[in-house]
Amino acid sequence: MKTHSSPFPTTHWTLIQSVQQGTPEEATRAMEAICKNYWFPIYAYLRRSGRSAHDAEDITQAFFQQLIAEEAIKHARQDRGKLRSFLLTLLIRLLSNQGRHNNALKRGGGHAVLSFDAMEAEERYGHEPKDVRDPEKIYLHAWASDLIHGVRTKLRAAFEDEGRLEMFETLDPYLGSEDTQPPYDEMAVKLGSTPGAVRLLVHRLRKKFRALLEREIAKTVMKPEDIEEELAWLRKVTTE
Repeated sequence: MKTHSSPFPTTHWTLIQSVQQGTPEEATRAMEAICKNYWFPIYAYLRRSGRSAHDAEDITQAFFQQLIAEEAIKHARQDRGKLRSFLLTLLIRLLSNQGRHNNALKRGGGHAVLSFDAMEAEERYGHEPKDVRDPEKIYLHAWASDLIHGVRTKLRAAFEDEGRLEMFETLDPYLGSEDTQPPYDEMAVKLGSTPGAVRLLVHRLRKKFRALLEREIAKTVMKPEDIEEELAWLRKVTTE
């Protein structure tokens, strides 16, 4: 595979193009998608920076309200870097002005722009690596974890629609770390099957997961050839 000098491929510029060039309806949907994709990485960054859960929630709301109200995202340009870097720069700028603009950090002046479950946010934050002290690293890790979690959720829903939810939940450990994967012979006993049949089921499950993951990634990159680079980055950042 070709080696790239960039540590991370370009992402989410298709959403930016919708905000910049789409119809009002398309721009609104794109902004909703950006908020949905990035609220937790922003929240995790703030928590790792030393903010309380309550303050992190307030500032996350304020950040996205400011992003929308000031239309700063319309000035983002692909040739100036990655979207996640652009958003992080805006967040740091907001924090640097915190002392002068405290009112701007009070849940967007009372108008929340995100559906925010504080308990869910803290539970998710609690699963982030404890030994990563750099807020930027946890910001990137949170984004990668969010993407993979979303794909897993969609795969689970697909199995449920087919009436095979129990099968998915039984095989789900094989989508995670190798440390959590039971031996095939042990799973075969549980399913009343054979190790060979379980191996085939796991192969099919992983194939479906990979297809869904590639489909989600394809929505966020500018070129199809960037997908493999994104997959490699995801593997790296989620195993560090």
